Amino acid sequence: MHTIKLHRMNQEEFDFYIRNKVPRYAESIAQNIKLDEQRALENASQKLQRLLPEGNNTPGHLLFNVIQDDKLIGYVWIKINYETHESFLYEIYIEEQFRGKGKGTRVMQLIEELLIEQEIESFNLHVFGHNAGAFKLYERIGFNIVGINMQKKLSPKS
Repeated sequence: MHTIKLHRMNQEEFDFYIRNKVPRYAESIAQNIKLDEQRALENASQKLQRLLPEGNNTPGHLLFNVIQDDKLIGYVWIKINYETHESFLYEIYIEEQFRGKGKGTRVMQLIEELLIEQEIESFNLHVFGHNAGAFKLYERIGFNIVGINMQKKLSPKS
């Protein structure tokens, strides 16, 4: 049995994470908002800077490496609002070769345990429409739909 742990990122690990997060996030943006690659990369970089203005030291934001048997297999980024007792999952990312083996489910359990220890009462997240695998995981482990964002792209007349 492989043991999975969450380890808080240090500054060097955070810098590595952000370098890899920008193109991953840009790809999701490009798929969902239909932007070209360069604009999606700029958009992703700006959004991450806005969300994490103090980087790894941004208050309320916790960034973790997902470690299995001393090997980095993914990342977790959550935000905790201690006043409202709510949390938001910005990202759970498991490297492709480790997916479909219950690792995402185990990581979500570890996050829930951490949140319960912190007396957090709600765990929220957003899932992109194209991400059927994540949607199934979240539904299976007890997340409920509380709203659905929808979009229709328009072609303005020039």
